[in-house]
Amino acid sequence: MKQFRIIILIFFMVCIFLPVNNAYASSVQDELKVTLDQILEILQDQSLKGEEATEKRRAVLRKIIYKKFSFDKMSQLSLARHWKERSAEEKKIFIDLFGQLLEQTYISKIESYSNEKVVFLKEYVTNKKAQVDTKVITETIEIPIDYRLYQEKNGSWMVYDVIIEGVSLVGNYRSQFDQMLQKEPFEKLIEDLKKKIES
Repeated sequence: MKQFRIIILIFFMVCIFLPVNNAYASSVQDELKVTLDQILEILQDQSLKGEEATEKRRAVLRKIIYKKFSFDKMSQLSLARHWKERSAEEKKIFIDLFGQLLEQTYISKIESYSNEKVVFLKEYVTNKKAQVDTKVITETIEIPIDYRLYQEKNGSWMVYDVIIEGVSLVGNYRSQFDQMLQKEPFEKLIEDLKKKIES
């Protein structure tokens, strides 16, 4: 799918930041920038390049990504109405598998970093939720990418969805999972997730 092919630019934003107006950047943008600058630094680290350093590089990337992207929230929103039907243990299993799936599918994508640029456009903050609109600039195209975040009790902002050219990452999974769970039991979904991770 198109959004999967460009997820490197969106989900982890491994790129150079060019804020529209740095003087007025909010704490939401500031936090995103810190996280994504750290990812960029790792990918430019010569000691972490190459196939022999894959395991070490991904372990470092994983730590940074998990600090800013809420896989718990993404899991809950992706299951939507099916979430409340699950037991605490089922939720835990799903969060773990869904996180592994996203990690396995997308970390490999960001390793093909090629100096794309990102410009911050607008942001909207309402109560404890925010949306930051950005534009990814490549050599040939410009891709609109929007981040949706929520504020935790400690004041930090966590990403819970990414909108790629108007298509929600969470919404895309929610549609897939809903269709499956209308026909198959939850156990089948868990089985399928495990197979995708192992393949």
